[in-house]
Amino acid sequence: MQSYWNFPAAAGGTINSINNAGIETFKGNELDSLTREICQNSLDAIKDESKPVVVEFKSFKLQRNQFPQRAELLEAFNKCETTWKGKNPKSEQFIDQAKYILNEQEIPFLRISDFNTKGLEGAQTGELGSPWSSLVREAGSSNKGDSSGGSFGIGKSAPFANSKLRILFYSSQDLSDYQSHIGVANIMSFEKQPGQITLGTGYFTNNENSNAIPGLINLDPGFNREETGTDIFVSAFEPKDMNWVEAIRNSVIYNFFITIWQNKLVVKVDDEVISHENIGSFIAQLDDTNEDYRHVKNYFRLLTSEDSIQIPYPAKSYKKIGKFEEGEATLFIMKGEDLNRRVLMTRKAGMRLFEQNRISGSISFTGILIITGKHMNQVFKKMENPAHTLWEPSRFEEAPKEADTAFKDLRRFVRETVQQTFQAETTDTMDAFGLSDFLPDTTTVDGEGDDKKESLTLKIKSIAQKKKEKPKKKLKKKQRNEEFEDTLADAGIIPEGDQAGHSDEEREEGLGLGGGTGNTHGEQGPSDEGTGGAQEGKGEKEKNKPIDVEKRYVCLQKNEGLYRVNIKPEKKFEKGKLEFKVSGEQSDYILPILDVQSPDIQVISIDKNVVRFINLTGKKLKNIKVKVDYEQYCVMEVDLYEI
Repeated sequence: MQSYWNFPAAAGGTINSINNAGIETFKGNELDSLTREICQNSLDAIKDESKPVVVEFKSFKLQRNQFPQRAELLEAFNKCETTWKGKNPKSEQFIDQAKYILNEQEIPFLRISDFNTKGLEGAQTGELGSPWSSLVREAGSSNKGDSSGGSFGIGKSAPFANSKLRILFYSSQDLSDYQSHIGVANIMSFEKQPGQITLGTGYFTNNENSNAIPGLINLDPGFNREETGTDIFVSAFEPKDMNWVEAIRNSVIYNFFITIWQNKLVVKVDDEVISHENIGSFIAQLDDTNEDYRHVKNYFRLLTSEDSIQIPYPAKSYKKIGKFEEGEATLFIMKGEDLNRRVLMTRKAGMRLFEQNRISGSISFTGILIITGKHMNQVFKKMENPAHTLWEPSRFEEAPKEADTAFKDLRRFVRETVQQTFQAETTDTMDAFGLSDFLPDTTTVDGEGDDKKESLTLKIKSIAQKKKEKPKKKLKKKQRNEEFEDTLADAGIIPEGDQAGHSDEEREEGLGLGGGTGNTHGEQGPSDEGTGGAQEGKGEKEKNKPIDVEKRYVCLQKNEGLYRVNIKPEKKFEKGKLEFKVSGEQSDYILPILDVQSPDIQVISIDKNVVRFINLTGKKLKNIKVKVDYEQYCVMEVDLYEI
């Protein structure tokens, strides 16, 4: 049968303009989105897991007279022009561009081919829910397994975002060696005949049902498929980034270095090959001025180091979610100099998802967490957003609260494992600076100088036991630090990334956080000496009762001395007092406060480093901006008292 472009019409159906939600999702970052989605989809369709999946990106040019049924497409665009003239400027612009491209002597194409994959099963029958139907015919549909990367059916729009014509051709050979091809034009609705409006999507097919055409399509003269797999031909491939080879190569390295290092993926970009053998050299060549690339180098150093430590995730059980067996996730961590203090989160597919930071400001480490267990993959896959950059427990519709608990448990495991594994090494020993001034010169004692001999003799005359005073009762710690992090995030105050133009390293080391999230118990009351405490003639004597508080500090403008202080007290009180100090190596010293602004407190007075106020919001989180008389970044300390 003769192949042709079929643009189905449906009376009373939706009329689609040029704006397509799926395609627009990937606009602005087209090449990176294309790379992520293509490699992930190919990994999900692996045929033999003992061998790597191979993905190839190859550019070529097609003579215009070889473009499948080009004249029919031009006629369709002419009808689009008639339908939308004067009604939608963006549609008119797209139509003019499409007609210009189709009339060019040569049309640029990008061929994307994968190998050691299953091909598009279901092409012969067009069965609903089959891989072929999900990719070609269905909208918002995905039938991938539990450990796969995608689940929304949106990623298939990424190649369309890279086509100036929004036209793709799919060619495939499946496991039964059935070969097929079809074209898809994702353009806009137009009036096909008087009173008959198309849906906006057209298919290069040979029948009214828009089924696949038997046999492979041969658009790239330099390529011939001889094994199972899928080819996607992206028409009018004219990326904004003219060095598209470098852009795709860097995206592959950034997003899939773990998978490539594990020898599960090989990527060919034009004449370059990125594989297990050379991934290290490609990473070494990444630009060090790019912070993201520096993180990649940290993670790859972890993967290849003998100092890497692997800790399995313990078994967890939830009423509705079910049980995670021990080892369904593994945390890889390593301590060393100049590391990024982050943990990269991934699932079985191995694609980069996001990084967990704010783990420790005193430990130089790096880490990777990989979820490999089937059930755990299934649960966290349901939490994943369409862009595959976050886990959002609210997306787990069956049990969002338990999903939130499971995600918090995982983050807590990462944080506590890093701290417990490396904190002991940090605190077990400490250099005693200046101690040598009080110890003998051993070279003299040993006889190198006979004129002077010194010795230090210690004799114990008596041993007395000092009665231990009963410690003052500490206030209860009702919430863990990570819960305070969530409170801040829910309030939109502390995002996952940088907020004030400072790096995570600066903030974690105290350059903007002054010690990070803490829990201040304030066992001893404040000293009135030099700290603006209660004085005679200033009314009734203050209670000066310490209040347990969760706190975080962020430097907003260093030169102006502006900081944001977030505190969450553990009790209600009417009036309070904040004492600000700078944490020094030998001792703390007062931090003069110039101004305070907050909708949560009413300032009574500012006296040196002490701010007295009326509490307006009880136990709720308080967002306070302070201006300090201090020119440098400072490690800030603040104590809260009831007065």
